[in-house]
Amino acid sequence: MRAFSIFTFDIRYQIKYGFYFLYAVISLLYLGILLFLPENMARPAAAIIILTDPAALGFFFIGGMILLERGEGLHTYFSILPTLNREYVLSKVLSLSIISTMVALVIAGIMFRSEVNYLLLSLGVFAGASVFTLFGLAVGTVAKSINHYFVISVPVGILLMGPAFLIYLDLNNFLIEILPATLLLRLIHASLQLEIPYPPILSLVGIILWCAPAYILANRFFATYIERGGE
Repeated sequence: MRAFSIFTFDIRYQIKYGFYFLYAVISLLYLGILLFLPENMARPAAAIIILTDPAALGFFFIGGMILLERGEGLHTYFSILPTLNREYVLSKVLSLSIISTMVALVIAGIMFRSEVNYLLLSLGVFAGASVFTLFGLAVGTVAKSINHYFVISVPVGILLMGPAFLIYLDLNNFLIEILPATLLLRLIHASLQLEIPYPPILSLVGIILWCAPAYILANRFFATYIERGGE
């Protein structure tokens, strides 16, 4: 019950600060771009958009949320509240991953209708968004301000996302393929009926496996942050 209350608080908090409205506007902009692309370019472009925006949404937004909550003093007494660290972390992951999945489904559904594997897309984006949100939470706990967060999150985001685009250069190195962004990009391709070099279930299993180390990292960073008094 307590975990559900934290989750609903996060949803209300995101609505209060316009997260849902912002992504409704952004989704419309993306759809406008995709509708003007030729058919042979629309699917790859949609895959890139879903990877770099809806799926990565949590990575950049979580830092802002942490800093907003810190500014309102919500973390100051966190260590003496009955709320567990893992409840806070999981609530953030679930609430932001749900937004990511909804946006991805809207973009794919409007553009390609029945030519989408919605189950595969939902599972892949939700798992991928969870991984990126967890990494973003870890980065957010060490940021001192919004500007500082962007200074440190941009290079980390490039390291997380950048190697995935090497597959468009036919660089299918194993070390590139096992990265979370590459696994997710392959999975998005498969869900949009684009060819990938191996069964999509392998990508799905891979991105799910990434959730464990990402969670451990985020939980440790958040615990250390709370031990510092939320500063």
